[in-house]
Amino acid sequence: MNHRCAALAAGCLALVGCAHPPHRAEFSGGYPAYDCPDPLARQVTLQAEVRPIDLRAADFHDPAIATSGSVGRRLFVSVTPSGLQPKDRIVWSALNVATYGGTLLGWDRLNLGATTSEREQLSSVGLSPGQLKITRIAKGRTDLTTHYSVDLLVMPGGIAVDDAVVHVPALWQDMGTPLQADVIAPQLVPVRHSPGLDVVQANLELSYVVRIGATGDEWVCSAETRATLVDVESLRLPFWDLGLASSNSSRKEWLAMTDPALGAVRLVFDDPASAHAFASWLKTTRSTRVGKHGLAVFQQSGRLTGRPFGPIGEDLMKTLRPMTERDIEKIVVGPAGEP
Repeated sequence: MNHRCAALAAGCLALVGCAHPPHRAEFSGGYPAYDCPDPLARQVTLQAEVRPIDLRAADFHDPAIATSGSVGRRLFVSVTPSGLQPKDRIVWSALNVATYGGTLLGWDRLNLGATTSEREQLSSVGLSPGQLKITRIAKGRTDLTTHYSVDLLVMPGGIAVDDAVVHVPALWQDMGTPLQADVIAPQLVPVRHSPGLDVVQANLELSYVVRIGATGDEWVCSAETRATLVDVESLRLPFWDLGLASSNSSRKEWLAMTDPALGAVRLVFDDPASAHAFASWLKTTRSTRVGKHGLAVFQQSGRLTGRPFGPIGEDLMKTLRPMTERDIEKIVVGPAGEP
């Protein structure tokens, strides 16, 4: 009789277990349905850190990727179980990185960290111009609460800009005597650079499936954070120009070359030594011309953040005036377009 009771009790327990299996995440189209209960909400912290790296075109297997004007960034991602129990595990996750103010050209080297190898999980990376998606699936009893990183090629502003800087083959004779203005032959050299329109921000959203160690239930939760992929200092273009400034004040006007065929082009140089050499030549010769070009002064509204910086657009042409000898003493060299 006792054996019959024991068997009956075991059968009842089995039926109860079948009637209430562990809760499982429901996927549709590759995405799980969010059903995170309140006790699990905000129990996982998502953090991001960005560092500059040197990425070359050879690092990417797609020959269509243009690296001119772009910057390399290593994005470190940290998934920390700030409120989970020791036996709880993240068994699936999808990280979506959406960019604002720039686009993603490519990715390289998904580093899953020392604690989680490729043998312990399946991972995939998807990329579109404004979004990166990293999907990870745990194998066995692997826990995806870990640190990992991915290398990104970021284009601030979306596309590279074709522009021009000024190159002057010679300004001085051997003994330091300045050449005459009519023999100077400035050249406009084409350059390509990022437009520098704005900083590049990224919004990171992590969807994940957490498996509860005590019950085996699986729930779909999420965490978010933001990061700056490209800051203002990184957007500073490596070019210098000439402007006018009174003593102990910022530059209010900038210098340009004029030509009937070209209109007006900002005097921009690709290194500070060339810009200072040209400024010294102007102050020594007191010239308001250089070769076949006249020199003019114009104003700009605020810091130069548009594209391209060389040609003077219609709005700035309204402020254009001929440079005078009185302007020469006020010439100051500085970063292109900045006061």
